This record gives sequence, structure tokens and C-alpha cells, in this order.
Amino acid sequence: MAVVIRPARREDAEALLRVKAQSWREAYGAHLPAEVFDRADARVPQDAPAWAALVGSDRDLWVAEDDDGGRLVGVALAGPSLIEDEGLPPQQLMVLYVLAEAYGTGVGARLLDAVVGDGPAVLVVLAENPRARAFYAKHGFEDHGAPAPMDGAWAGLHEQRMVRRG
Repeated sequence: MAVVIRPARREDAEALLRVKAQSWREAYGAHLPAEVFDRADARVPQDAPAWAALVGSDRDLWVAEDDDGGRLVGVALAGPSLIEDEGLPPQQLMVLYVLAEAYGTGVGARLLDAVVGDGPAVLVVLAENPRARAFYAKHGFEDHGAPAPMDGAWAGLHEQRMVRRG
């Protein structure tokens, strides 16, 4: 798969949100009812302006675009950490989603490198997602603390903080 990794543009907002929603469906479909993903799909037009506003902000928003058709297959977002915990790195990986068709192609690693490089960062991952946790561990992230229970539509699942110190 030939993919170009590039900074997101405002006009990418709806397409990148569709990648996010589809990747949720692919990664978490066994854990959550279809309605959760249907709601994410339905919110795309409503959420697009806020995501478009991230372009040019203090956040790094990048996309992976299929070089053959210009279709987005991945998205990553990082910026100043929103996690209030002393001693954690000041940079947070907030989003890294890749469509299942791009698994194992290096797209995720290239997006990670684009938004956080190889420096210190913190992230939160679904504890029940062994594929994602293994990916982050391969890139130097380690569990930080115990998994925390989630609520709302995600009740019954757990968040795991992961940290890369250097």
C-alpha cells in the first residue's frame, strides 16, 4: 500500500472523522454494540468544524492518504497533555487510528513519528486492545499505573495509560 503521510488540512475533517469511526468499529466491534459506532458515524458532520479548527492550532494533526486514490486510511493527533499527573511528559498522543486494511504496513508507525517523533509522550489506550498495546510497547511506551474503568457507552472496558520517557 502506497501511502503519503501529511499534515491534515481543514477540508480533511469529515474524512478523518470517518476513518476514526471506521477504525473504532474494526478495533472495538467485539466489545461494544453497533449503536456506539453508528452514533460516531452520525456525528461526523456535527464534529467536523471542531476538528477542522485543530489545523493550525497547538495540536499536530496528520493523516495517512492512500497514494492511489487520495482516500484517508489513518489519522493521528498530538499536543500538550490533557492528563493532569505530575511527572508525566508534557506531550500527549490523543488519537492514532488506522484502518484495518493498513495494519502491518508501517502506516501507524509513520503517523506516530509525525506527531510525537521519538520523544517523551503519554497516551491512553483501551486496555482490552492487545494489538494497540503491543504496537505502543514496540515504540517504547510502558504501562503507567493500573487500568481504569470507563463509563458511559464504554462501561465494562478499561483505559490504560502508557508513557514513553525518552
